[in-house]
This record gives sequence, C-alpha cells and structure tokens, in this order.
Amino acid sequence: MAKGKKVTVAEHPYKQVNKLLEKLSVLKDFRNSKKLYLVILVIGILILAIYQKSWFIAAAVNNQPITSFELLGKLNEQFRTQTLNQLINEKIILQEAGKIGVIPNSQEIQNKISEIEANVGGTQSLNLILSQQGQTRVILQDRVRLELAIAKLYDKEASVSAEEAANFLETNKSVLRATDSAQQEKEAYDLLKQQKLTEIFTQKFQELRQKANIKIF
Repeated sequence: MAKGKKVTVAEHPYKQVNKLLEKLSVLKDFRNSKKLYLVILVIGILILAIYQKSWFIAAAVNNQPITSFELLGKLNEQFRTQTLNQLINEKIILQEAGKIGVIPNSQEIQNKISEIEANVGGTQSLNLILSQQGQTRVILQDRVRLELAIAKLYDKEASVSAEEAANFLETNKSVLRATDSAQQEKEAYDLLKQQKLTEIFTQKFQELRQKANIKIF
C-alpha cells in the first residue's frame, strides 16, 4: 500500500440505510408542517412573477407599473353592467332554445360561418374583418350560435308570404345588392324575414326577461 495514502473504510450497509431513514424522517416532519406549504406558495408566486409578468403587471409608465388588478378594476367599473346584461340575455335565449331542443349544433354554426365567408370574399377576408373589429373566431361562433337559436325559436312566427316578398321587392329594389331577378327575390325575402324576426324577438324577449329569475351579486 502506498505510504501516506488515506484509506477510507466503507460504511456498513445498515448504517447507510439508517442515515437515509433519518433524513427521510426529517423531510416527512417538514412536509407535514405549515412551513413547507408557505415556502411552496412563495416560490410559486415568485415563479409566476418572473415568467408570467403580464398576470401581475399590465403596463409601466416611466418605470411605474400599472397592475393587472388596477386594469381589471377599471374594466369592471366601466363595463360590468353592460357585459353582465349581455351574458344574462344570452343565457336566457339559449335556455329557452334548450327547452324546446333547438340549440344550434356545431355543423349548423360552421355552415353559417361558411356562408358569411362566401359573402365577404373568403376566409382571409373574414379574418381581416374580425381583426379590424377586435373580434375573434370564437366570438363570431358565439354570435352565430345566438342568432341561429333566435331564428329557430321564432322562425314559424316570422313567416313571409310570396305576396309580402313581392311587395317588399318592389318598394326596396333600388337598395338591394343583387342584380338578377332571382337573387333579388331571395334577398328581398331574406331581408323581410330578418325584419320580422327582429320585431318578434324584441317583443318575445322582453316577456322572457321579465319571467326569468335573475339574481345579480
């Protein structure tokens, strides 16, 4: 054996196991304590503050932050009543549609969106229009679902006769977009149908709203 070389004697396996158990016992006690949960909470908040700054800070002006809580508070103050009423109205309509089983399915919604795309010049054109209006496809889908539900609810009451469509066409021919007669007849029918639907819905919805059990907190 080389002179001066320190020799380390291996620990007995049982001693190593005992030491490991002691460490685990300490960790267990720490895990069961409130301190561990507090440490985890603080670490979690720090990680979010570093990597998800936008959750806490919305903007900064000359290094002075505008917090997300300030922003949400201002938005809530200015738009809460309007937005809440809109959500309540949507809920009332969809609940009524659900009662008689006429909630539009995903295929009906997509068909209507495809129709809108065709009218505005394609998918890209529609995306551009939505972007300019500050809207998204999800918002569009929700709006289309609501419009289709209203149409299904009051479609029979908003029926249009051939005579009514012909009279509407004669009166409003100069403002129609279509040029050939067949398309003009269809456009006149659609416009008159929508006009009737709007009038009926306005009346019926007021009745639904008055009957609804609405609680605002």
